[in-house]
Amino acid sequence: MPLSTRPHYSAFALFFFNDTATTEIYTLSLHDALPILSVWQIKRLQWKKELINNIENAYNSESININTLSGDLNNFKFKKVHLEGYFLGEKSMFLGPRVNKDQVGYNLITPFLLKDDRYILINRGWIKEKIKINNQKKEYEIKGILKEANIRNIFTPNNSLKENFWFYINVNQMSEFTGLNLIDGVFLDLIESSPDEKFTAINSSIPKIINNHLQYAITWAMLGLIFLVMNTFIIKRTNEKKFL
Repeated sequence: MPLSTRPHYSAFALFFFNDTATTEIYTLSLHDALPILSVWQIKRLQWKKELINNIENAYNSESININTLSGDLNNFKFKKVHLEGYFLGEKSMFLGPRVNKDQVGYNLITPFLLKDDRYILINRGWIKEKIKINNQKKEYEIKGILKEANIRNIFTPNNSLKENFWFYINVNQMSEFTGLNLIDGVFLDLIESSPDEKFTAINSSIPKIINNHLQYAITWAMLGLIFLVMNTFIIKRTNEKKFL
């Protein structure tokens, strides 16, 4: 509803830009907005339940050979897989800061050469400080969980290719840094390795995902009800004064 036609108790304005680059201003009272937020949280609740269920099913499943997965590996997030190949230690990268038992260090990210000549990033575990990693000619059999790469939020700093310091896994940047054509979109959290790895293993337990959306939905709904009662009272008192 246009600003000029909304009652004086409207709480805030939302700005929308149309295709002609002109600006129209709309307002939404709190007792309108809060129920909308409550419904949104209910939808988020259902989405979160499905996400948790999918992750639990993936972690509890048997591992499968990565070579049997066709298409975009992003479609197999949280899938437990096993693979064979070689670590390219000299092209390792350091993802930090990461905390392990109250100590600050790094997660060691190393490209892994599969037998079909593809390269995938492996999160090998936590190390206390940057160390020189040499190439290992021995073949490894490893098992891990496929995770989505390229995830960052607005507070995540930029990676430093020059310093080999990484705040998040960016496959395109790591491809540029290593000179390898890495499998895009995913990396592998290492669970088991043969021969054994000397680095601290990644926690292979099911990640704990907080699901507070029901509480949020109830909170927004209750606040909406409170504001509705308040606005009704204010309008009633205002109308009564007009007739005095």
